[in-house]
Amino acid sequence: MKSLFDRWFFLGIAAVFVITAGNSALAFHNTRLLYETAGQVTHTHKVLEALAELLSTAKDAETGQRGFVITGNLGYLEPYHVAEGTITSWIRQIDTLTRDNPRLQSELPELRRVMANKLAELRETVALRQNEGFAAAERMVLTGRGMASMDSLRSEVHRMVAEEEQQLKERTDRATRSRNFAISALVMAGLVQLATLAAMILLLRRKIRNRERAAAQLNEQKEWFRTTLFSIGDAVITTDTTGKITTLNTVAEQLTGWTSGEASGHSLADVFQIVHETSRLPVANPALRALRDGGIVGLANHTVLVARDGTERPIDDSAAPIRDANGRILGAVLVFRDISARRDAELRLREADQRKDEFLAVLAHELRNPLAPLRHALEILHLAHDDPVAVEQVGGIMERQLQHMVRLIDDLLDVSRIAGNRLELRREPVDISAVVHSALETCGPLLSQSQHSLKVTLPPHPLHVDADRGRLAQAFANLLNNAIKYTEEGGRIWLTVERDGGEVVIIVRDSGMGIPAKMLERIFEMFVQVDGSLERAQGGLGIGLQLVKRIVEMHGGSVVAESPGPGKGSQFTVRLPVVLTPAATTKPIVGPRGGDRPRRILVADDNPDAGDTLAMMLRMMGHDVCVTRDGVEALEEGGRFHPDIALLDIGMPKLNGFETARRIRLTEWGRDIVLVALTGWGQEDDRRRSQEAGFDHHMVKPVELATLEGVLNQPPRTPVGVP
Repeated sequence: MKSLFDRWFFLGIAAVFVITAGNSALAFHNTRLLYETAGQVTHTHKVLEALAELLSTAKDAETGQRGFVITGNLGYLEPYHVAEGTITSWIRQIDTLTRDNPRLQSELPELRRVMANKLAELRETVALRQNEGFAAAERMVLTGRGMASMDSLRSEVHRMVAEEEQQLKERTDRATRSRNFAISALVMAGLVQLATLAAMILLLRRKIRNRERAAAQLNEQKEWFRTTLFSIGDAVITTDTTGKITTLNTVAEQLTGWTSGEASGHSLADVFQIVHETSRLPVANPALRALRDGGIVGLANHTVLVARDGTERPIDDSAAPIRDANGRILGAVLVFRDISARRDAELRLREADQRKDEFLAVLAHELRNPLAPLRHALEILHLAHDDPVAVEQVGGIMERQLQHMVRLIDDLLDVSRIAGNRLELRREPVDISAVVHSALETCGPLLSQSQHSLKVTLPPHPLHVDADRGRLAQAFANLLNNAIKYTEEGGRIWLTVERDGGEVVIIVRDSGMGIPAKMLERIFEMFVQVDGSLERAQGGLGIGLQLVKRIVEMHGGSVVAESPGPGKGSQFTVRLPVVLTPAATTKPIVGPRGGDRPRRILVADDNPDAGDTLAMMLRMMGHDVCVTRDGVEALEEGGRFHPDIALLDIGMPKLNGFETARRIRLTEWGRDIVLVALTGWGQEDDRRRSQEAGFDHHMVKPVELATLEGVLNQPPRTPVGVP
């Protein structure tokens, strides 16, 4: 019995040994095969991941391109530029990963070709949008070339994915067979089964821990997604595969009028109602199209969202399918935004552009108007010969037309100064009646020509305001000119000044064409005119009332326009604060005049007509004049001529007026002469530069004779260093 026991014992041990050894060999063999298969499966997943990333990168590039084409915002091109740089890297990685698969290697040339076609289409569309605008890019998009190239890319990627997935299936099956065989072998030995059971328990516990960690990560990702969804500035709606709403973020709730809880489970069409803003016909929902077609879909232009309470807002949006890691569609995401502000801004830009064009046309008309009588007057002078009456009459015409042109240019310069906050006021207490008289003097010729009746009512006692007399008179003159221009010949105009508490009220009323109610709010805007018809010959530039408003407001006052309607006249009311006790002012001390003695005058101007006519006028006044054409010649002639006064243009060739003045001050003969800048540049910066260059006076062309005489008759300049 013992020997039999021992024999069976030893046989059992041998059997166990053989089984264990065989099982160990099989386990070793299958373990090695499993490792190899697992590596192949991992490799296959890398190939699939690279293909998915390549397609996703191409989609990102197309999304960025579409965003830039629609909005023109260069920020949308960021994913496009990033994709351009990474697509080549992904294709190279796919090439490396598929070296073990000849069939995938044979597909690579076609993949490179369709990807190159897609990138070329994207670059061309972006270039069209940048160089030729939205319409050209839109035409390119509507050709369907981009969709065709993307479909070709998807097809090629899907073929490669299908091939790799087939190889994945084969490798997975082989791994499964190896595992089953190993398990069967393990069952044949109890000890191996116990070891396997222990190993399975350990693996199970590890798997549970891994699953718990994965669940925690998934919850974290869901929370991150939810937080992101509710914090972005655009409205976002997500749906399931049937088009039922799953979530709305806060912005979507505000725009649709539905809460996320109320909308959940509802059809997207119930919550997201969109129509064409002109035809009022329903618009195809982009999210449903994205679910059906499996691609990104954008809304057409002129789409309006109708909220739950009936509120309508213009929107633009895009929708895309939500896919899992295997590309299976899980739902759709719809992103949209309210573009009301953008629409309003575009409308204002179009209106501003139209007003600019109208202003340029009116400016050309207004600047040409005085040229006709000036040309006619010159012809009359040629024909009149020695007829003093004709010469006097023509002189008056030329003077009026020249003053008209100067006023136009001065108004334009004032608008520029106001826009740049460079208009300075020299304020002092002044009697408002004196300001009104100055304005009436300015408007006198136009008033006489129009044959209007003007009734002026002034207060019996002085009313003082803290003001720049010239600027305030300019504002009142603009109001009077406006009344004169827009009142038919022989009409009536009233100007009334009265006190109302702590304010002085100036009212300019007329019996003219009136102002439509819709224009009362816009009448003070730049370049706006009530009547732009060709019949209104005295239309002006549309900037006078803007100047009035800004000048009055700079004085702490207000101006309001009123009118019963077209043909019923209009009224402008200006209110300014009264200075109760005017501060004592010191009258400027006027130095002794230099007399009317002849002067030696150097004129430098590169415009022959301007220089010669100025010299002719100065010689007729009895002065000795030397004319030069540029700064270099002025320095040369000045050394020989030794002038008392030099009138220098600023914009001259060879040497400009500023540099010429500096060099004159360095010469012996020019150190103490009177330097006058006679130029068309009249901004505050130009005057400052003149002073820095050494000029004593800065005069803007055209200069009135009286102003020029005032400079010529001043006493000689005090030499430098003499008190």
